[in-house]
Amino acid sequence: MERKPLREFVAPVVKVIEETPTTKTLVFDISGVEFDFYPGQYVMLKVPYPPTGEELKRAYSIASSPLQRNRLELTIKRKEGGKASVILTTQVKEGDRFFIKGPYGKFYWTEELSTRIVLIGAGSGVVPLMSILRYIRDKGLHNVRATLLVSYTSYEEIIYRNELEELSRHSNIKVRITLTREAPEGWEGLRGRINADMILREVEDIPANLYYLCGPPAFVDDMKELLLQLRVDRKQIKTERYD
Repeated sequence: MERKPLREFVAPVVKVIEETPTTKTLVFDISGVEFDFYPGQYVMLKVPYPPTGEELKRAYSIASSPLQRNRLELTIKRKEGGKASVILTTQVKEGDRFFIKGPYGKFYWTEELSTRIVLIGAGSGVVPLMSILRYIRDKGLHNVRATLLVSYTSYEEIIYRNELEELSRHSNIKVRITLTREAPEGWEGLRGRINADMILREVEDIPANLYYLCGPPAFVDDMKELLLQLRVDRKQIKTERYD
């Protein structure tokens, strides 16, 4: 695939969305910036860190669709003991400006790569997968069949909960959410960690799909091993690890 041009720019935050108690989406105004990317790619963000005066550089996957030309969305989950993630989820307000550089990464999808995709994520690993789903929806790619299988610790920690529900109403998009720790009374979704039985039950024609795995390193490694055991070709598996 042709590489997208690398851009450097400063953009203001125009909206802060609380996704979960530990996760926020920062919406940047990039109107006037010629910035293009493939769904699934990431940017580098410079984050001022007042306690030490240093400037932190962090990589964050893009959550928005490339078709949203005037805005760029980054969804950030607060890490225990983290620096940048704590600043970005507790102190950033509308009007704050950040230096952004990108796009980067080979973990991306376009319709030329495959029309059958399975997206498997855990926690904030859903972010680049969401960019892919939003792109499919916004471009009206009805010939593409996409399955999202994503795990969260609890109902309260489901990132993009309402939008995932809306996406699941599209005939060519299947969304399955599993909760690994707590599930509220009346929960009709899946429970427990993603396993081989879950994949066999939820994914059609397993070897025919292109797979995108994103989440903590151990999760991604486990999912890749599962898929290999299910006879998915190694070349059909793309991975992105979140520390």
